[in-house]
Amino acid sequence: MKLEEIKQITVLGSGVMGHGIAQGFAMGGYPVVLYDIDDALLRVALSHIRESLALFREAGLVSPEETTAVMERLSVSTDLKQAVENSEFIIEVIPEILDLKQSVLKEVEALCPGNAIIASNTSHLRVSEVFASLEDPSRSVGAHYFNPPQICPTVEVVKGEGTSDATLSLTYDLMKKIKKVPVRLHKDVVGLVVNRLQTALLREAFYLYEEGVISAEDIDHAVRGSLGFRAASIGPMAMVDMGGLDAWLDCCEKLLPIMDAGTDGPKALKTLVADGHTGIKSGKGFYEYAVDFSQDGLDEAVKKRDREFLDRLKRRFLSTPAP
Repeated sequence: MKLEEIKQITVLGSGVMGHGIAQGFAMGGYPVVLYDIDDALLRVALSHIRESLALFREAGLVSPEETTAVMERLSVSTDLKQAVENSEFIIEVIPEILDLKQSVLKEVEALCPGNAIIASNTSHLRVSEVFASLEDPSRSVGAHYFNPPQICPTVEVVKGEGTSDATLSLTYDLMKKIKKVPVRLHKDVVGLVVNRLQTALLREAFYLYEEGVISAEDIDHAVRGSLGFRAASIGPMAMVDMGGLDAWLDCCEKLLPIMDAGTDGPKALKTLVADGHTGIKSGKGFYEYAVDFSQDGLDEAVKKRDREFLDRLKRRFLSTPAP
């Protein structure tokens, strides 16, 4: 299949990631079917998409006419057959439960066109295991987005054990067409690349917080104004080049032996979760949040985050052609 033969997209799952991914494809010009098991979930998803588009309008990235066009490209369904039977690219964004993903994808394969690409947004499971139930794994691929997916540019495009080179390349090109910044993963590793990198950073952040070295708020200030500030512009590998490989070798040899190397869940997270504090969705995590995110409206903290992300997207990624 060629890129121009992809005429319709299906997104399976309408949660935070699912409706954001659907919005991104619709903004890229594709008719999108958003599937979920309950009409109420789909109504909430459409409400969130409308609010997100309002933030895009506020940032000057879409016009009122384009907003209307995006919403017209979106349709919803609770019928799996209806959702996938006419789509050339299908991406699942359902809970990270291996058996559930495998059973749904096996059903999808039987219902969708024989040449359709079937993608997974899995972040912690091996892509090859997710698609183990397919008769033809050559058309399977990982396509891992980051929250909020309608804004964050990067998508990890992952080659599973059965993924064909053609499927990998076509998915990569599709992401570029909708103005994403895809990166190819030529090996199927648990956690992919970005989650492994950020987990390594967070392990040390949690350790320093637990040891009373620094507050959660000051960790955020420290990263935003130093590592995050530099890495957001040039990336970590170029940052090392500019700092000097010899200097970084010396730094690694001195710091790695004394840094946290624990393999258990961080105490800071265990304590908060045990007390029922799971972050913005519960109203409290390392910070406190006033609005219940389960409501139709977007939480004010989410809006503030998305406004900042949209500003960076506009200046850093949309002002110059994607690589």
